[in-house]
Formats: sequence, C-alpha cells, structure tokens
Amino acid sequence: MAGETVKSTASELGISTATARRYASIIEKAGLAGLEMMGVGGRKSALDAEALNWLTATLRGSPKVHGFDTDQWTDGRLRTVIEQRFGVSFSRVYVRQLTLDLGLADRLTVRREQAPSVTPPVLGSEALSWIAVALRHSPKLRGFDADRWTNERLRLAIERRFGVRYSRMYVWRIATNLGLSHLLTKTRK
Repeated sequence: MAGETVKSTASELGISTATARRYASIIEKAGLAGLEMMGVGGRKSALDAEALNWLTATLRGSPKVHGFDTDQWTDGRLRTVIEQRFGVSFSRVYVRQLTLDLGLADRLTVRREQAPSVTPPVLGSEALSWIAVALRHSPKLRGFDADRWTNERLRLAIERRFGVRYSRMYVWRIATNLGLSHLLTKTRK
C-alpha cells in the first residue's frame, strides 16, 4: 500500500514472493479488512495476545532472568521458558515460527543445545604403531574370521586392546593419518 514492490515487501517481511503477491491481490480486492479476515489454518494458538506480549518482552530481555547462565536465546531455552510459564510444550519448529511471527527471530542463536561433546582420548605413539602393524597384517591375527580389515573390525580391535570405543569417522581418521586408509575395505568378507 506504500508503493513498495512485491519483491521488496516479501524480503522485508521474510515471506515468499508468491505469498506477498497473494496478499497484494487480497488488499486490491478487499483492502486491509480482507487480510484481517484471512484465516491462517491450523488450530487456535495456545498463547493469547497477553502471552505473546509477555513473550516479546521476554525475548528482548536476557535468558539470565530465567535462570540460564548466558545472554543468548536458543529455541531450546525459549521452549523451556514457555513451558514453565504457560504449561504448554511446543516443538522447536513452532517456537522458531513464533519468534518469526513476533519479528524477533534474530534474538535466537542458530546453535542447538546439545549434550556436551566428549573428546575421545588421544592414542599415543605406541598405540598408533600397534594399529599400523595390525593394519598391515591379517585381521585373523587379532581374532577376526576375515581376510580384510574394515572400519568396524579396526574399531573393535582398538577397543579390545586399549579399552576405548571410537566413532567410525575417528577410526577412519586414524587410519588416514597413518597413511593406511587404503587397507580398510567396505566389504564384509
């Protein structure tokens, strides 16, 4: 209505150009009242206008106010606060949509809350030498009924010898760093 192009309006509102065109068409036919009458589908929101105002103010503030040890909002932290305050549990996707609808998506960091990662213990030079020797010989010498090494067999051999279970990717990295990844086969024979 202010004379902006459909493309610039879509970009400004964070919607697709097709949606902006549809809204422009509705405004041409029925004005703003037509947009207000347009249903969005789905069930009625569990959060009323007062709750959305509270949520807006909360997002503009710090998560520290709600017991977190950081000033960065994530969808997980916001989910927790919503559940504590209103007793409803929303998916991460819906929480992100709420922040988009409120125009506050920039307040959420992209990082997902995860369990702390565990760094595997690094093998010393003796262990790496043992792995290099093992890879150059038949897996049968390490108790496997097989003629070729696979990633899984090497993982098990390392676990048996050193008591550490590495991911397949880390085992591949060990073999690659030793210059012996060509001795690992994908076949199970």
